[in-house]
Formats: sequence, C-alpha cells, structure tokens
Amino acid sequence: MATIRKRKGLYQVQIRRLGFPAQTRSFKSKAPAAAWARRIESSMDDGSWIDTRPSCSTLINSIIDNLIDSYEQLGLEVANPKLSALNQLKEHFEGWSIHDLSTDDVLQFAAMRRKTVKPSTLQKQLYYFQSAINESGIRVTEDVVGIAIRKLSKKKIIMGSNHRDRRLEVGEYESIKAAAGKHKWIMAAVDIALITGLRMGEIHALKFSDGRPLSPVAVPVEHALIDLDKSLIGLWRKDKKAVGGKKFHVIPLWKGVREVLLREQEYFNEGDTLFKLKGAGSIGDKFAKVVKAAGIHDLTFHDLRHEALTRMFEPKELGGRGLTVEKVRLVSGHSSLDQLSRYVNLRAEDLLHDDL
Repeated sequence: MATIRKRKGLYQVQIRRLGFPAQTRSFKSKAPAAAWARRIESSMDDGSWIDTRPSCSTLINSIIDNLIDSYEQLGLEVANPKLSALNQLKEHFEGWSIHDLSTDDVLQFAAMRRKTVKPSTLQKQLYYFQSAINESGIRVTEDVVGIAIRKLSKKKIIMGSNHRDRRLEVGEYESIKAAAGKHKWIMAAVDIALITGLRMGEIHALKFSDGRPLSPVAVPVEHALIDLDKSLIGLWRKDKKAVGGKKFHVIPLWKGVREVLLREQEYFNEGDTLFKLKGAGSIGDKFAKVVKAAGIHDLTFHDLRHEALTRMFEPKELGGRGLTVEKVRLVSGHSSLDQLSRYVNLRAEDLLHDDL
C-alpha cells in the first residue's frame, strides 16, 4: 500500500507490497506523487511492473551516450545542433534512471528550455530524446516523452518551424551590442553570422587551419578551417543526399570576417577553436539573453543567417553585395533555389530603388 508523507518540503512516497521490493520516491508537489503511486501500484497489479533499483535500471545519460556512439560506429557525424541538444538533455537528467522519468519531469524540462529557445527547437530536442529512448530497446511502462510532446503540441508550446521573415530593424544591432557589454565574444559570433550567413554550429566549429589544405581529406568533419593566406573557409555542411549526411564546401573569407578575427585576436588565440564553448547551443542561449536584455522581441540567432543572405542579394547602393543567385548559393551551401528562397527576405520598399 502506498503512503505519502511530507518531509523537508518534499512529498515522499513509499510503496510496500508482498512479493515486491519497497519503492520510494520524492516529489515537489502532492499531485505527481499520488499519480506516480497509482501508476506503480497499477503496474504491480497487471504484471507490467519493472524493477527500477540501480542494479536493474539504465541512466538517461548512458542512453544518450549509447545513441551518439551508435552513429560514430557507423562513421556518421552527429550534427552540432543535434549533439548540443542531446548534451543538454544529458546534463539535465544526469544520474536519472529512465524508469523514474515521469511526464511531469519532461514538462518541467520543456518549461525551462522554452525560456531561451523557440517552439520548433524545443520540439526537435524532445524528438531526439524520444528517439534515444526508443533506440535503446529498454522496456518502459509508458512513453512519458511522447505523452509530454502531445501535451505541449496541443497547447501550441511546441510546433514545427515556420517560414520566418524577421530581419534586423534600424537600431537593433546597436542595442544588441550595448546589451552584450563585456561579453564581446557573442558580438564576434553575431558579426560573423551577419557577414557570412554561417549557421550557429558552423561558427562554433571555426578554427585556424595552421597550414593544412582546405580539402575533404584534411578538414575534420567536426571543424571549419580558416585559411587566412588564401582568404577561404573550408567546412562540412549538412546534406541529406550526401554520404554520411554532410558535404564539403569552401566559401570566401570576406574582409569583414578578417576584421573580426583581428579585433578579437587575443580571445581567439587562447583555445583550439575560436569559440571556447561547450556546444553550439551556448551561442544561441547567450544571444537570446542579450536580445532580451536589449528589449528586442522575436529575434533568434538563426535569423541572422536570413539577414546575411538577404544582404548578399541586395544592391550595393543599399548596403548589400549585389551577388547573383549562383554566387549566393556557393556561400550559403544550399543545393536548390527553393531552399535558398526560404532565407531571402527582400523588402518591397527596397525594390523601389530599381524603379529609379
């Protein structure tokens, strides 16, 4: 029979039944405590109960590590955004048994993450979580992550990505720079994104080439190498049609990026890669905090890629580069015009220049 006692601000549940080992767990509120007790007792009644003691359980961080290892064993590289999302899950649920995970636990994680990421990003992260559990082959009493996903989807807290046309407005760059303050590295990432259109994961992977040629053989999949002498960047980009899911590209190192590298030379020379961060997600998280501090709404780091590619098309008279479609495709890495068009957000008022 289950008993619930409040001790030291937590609700402690104890279940004692003949033929079963004692079960104990603590909760922050009474409702989830009672729900967990009912679920465990019900599974004991219908024979679906699973022993979740440490010797019989599997930790969530181990499950995620096994998923990442399975990709590496096949010679497949896990994309930086996905790897960052998985590592965040590992850190949050470190030491937790998959058998102790509840829907409320997943919802609490989602509430925390939603403060700094958009709905589509959170949705992807939860699907990665669900996939890791499913691929582990571990038998669980219920799909708690799937239940959480359905609840969050129903309330429109998570959803698929929509076409965005958000661009920087007048004065927003200056506001972001002021809000960044002493955290100059985030502005370096912002400037690189606005000049090159590189994705967050690609910026995080940047490092100096040290004389290595920019070729598929010489450039590791996890890095993007900068050749200052030739003013080029060699990097691997995601491509669903390519073997291993990535294709090698070489893009120009424009003058603006070189200026950023020289400006932050002291910071960049301290580490192996330019940005000394745990994962690519740290760039997006910091950017979200800075944007919020600047009082700017509905602007994500990925929007800077849209801004950059749009500027490449805009005429030089309006501050753009005036590049052709094929030249922009070379820089952006898009394999089709349809993909590229989703990133270009020209303004109607800007086209009036063509009528002069």
